[in-house]
Amino acid sequence: MIKELEQLIDLDHEGELSSLKPASDSDVVTIAALYPGISKRYLEFIREVGTGSTTRGFNIYEPEPARLIEQHSSFQIYQSDFHRKLFGRRPDGDVIPADAITIADTGASWRYCLCPSFGEAVFCLDMAGPTFETVSESFLSFVADTVLLNGLK
Repeated sequence: MIKELEQLIDLDHEGELSSLKPASDSDVVTIAALYPGISKRYLEFIREVGTGSTTRGFNIYEPEPARLIEQHSSFQIYQSDFHRKLFGRRPDGDVIPADAITIADTGASWRYCLCPSFGEAVFCLDMAGPTFETVSESFLSFVADTVLLNGLK
């Protein structure tokens, strides 16, 4: 286990991650093959800690193409003509990168993504935008700061 992951687990004083189920080695190998360049930190996390819903309802899951968000009913509402008339249009050029993959959500209109062509960072994909903004420099710091509400030191 990498040192950063050990530190992250040590930060989980309240057992927030205890409800997650580790992915099998074969699942991790399959994910790595399907999504070349995916964060090694993310893969190590799902292998050692797992996926599923945390004790407070934050979802960490196996990746799926971020473009699938376009099929979500909330995305379609936010992109509707009616919504755009009330709140304006999304910024020009604000697109979902082709290699963006969704790996987490809070159940709200945000999805958290990795994007191998952009490096190790975690991005927030807002269905209303869909803005695609950096929220953390790595997956493990994302979990520490967003899920555990702590800082990875």
